[in-house]
Amino acid sequence: MKKIGKSDPIIKQVKDVLKTNQYKNLVATDDLEILNLAIKYHLEISHLLITSDIEYKEQTKELLSQLIHHAQECFEISLATYKTIQTKDNHAGIVAIIKIPTYTLDDLKDFVIVLDHLEIPGNIGTIYRTLDACGATGVLLVDPITKPNHPKLLASARGTNLILPTVSLPYEQALDYLQKNGYTIYLGEPNLGLDYQKYSYEGKIAIVVGNERFGIQEDWYHHPHKKVYIPMVGNNNSLNVGVAASILVYEAAMKRKF
Repeated sequence: MKKIGKSDPIIKQVKDVLKTNQYKNLVATDDLEILNLAIKYHLEISHLLITSDIEYKEQTKELLSQLIHHAQECFEISLATYKTIQTKDNHAGIVAIIKIPTYTLDDLKDFVIVLDHLEIPGNIGTIYRTLDACGATGVLLVDPITKPNHPKLLASARGTNLILPTVSLPYEQALDYLQKNGYTIYLGEPNLGLDYQKYSYEGKIAIVVGNERFGIQEDWYHHPHKKVYIPMVGNNNSLNVGVAASILVYEAAMKRKF
């Protein structure tokens, strides 16, 4: 295993992946939960960086062995070098550059959420974690502002954005796909339509949630759809989009299951 230092181009690449959009199909992480997902789902690991200055726990040693076997290239770095690229305080001294899988519309199946022009990485990541937990089958990123490789998205999603089939596309293409493939479109609204508990969410469904500031694009309303809202009794007239989306998709998941 080759030893490299702070000035090595590989370290610069890790920093670039973490801080810029130069590598749009790559993410970098030292989160053990995400690294476990990478192994479980056979994600492509282009580079693995390890520091030998840490005493690994047995469970971490097992994961590390799998990562070394799976990664295309492995490098040893000092703890000081690692600290220049670490993203977590409770680290294990392991960093991997992971290739974001490429999915197509054929991968989405029958339970899809549409994120229409969302821009806050933490919100998007929260939604991914909920979708993974409730068994949703795909995500359409419509006219996305936040890039799929955003470090905060990866962190808040705990890596689930890498394993849940996701396709980025313009609004017109998203609408065309959903209509041609027989999806019932549910538009998440603050107070229009029916209470979210009133629907059965049967068949092929697509739940649409909109931009944090401007909501859902107006043209969605000009095509067949159902409006769904979450009743509120307080003084606010809307919920955080991550919270609202989580409530809607969990209700749909439970209805579809039972």
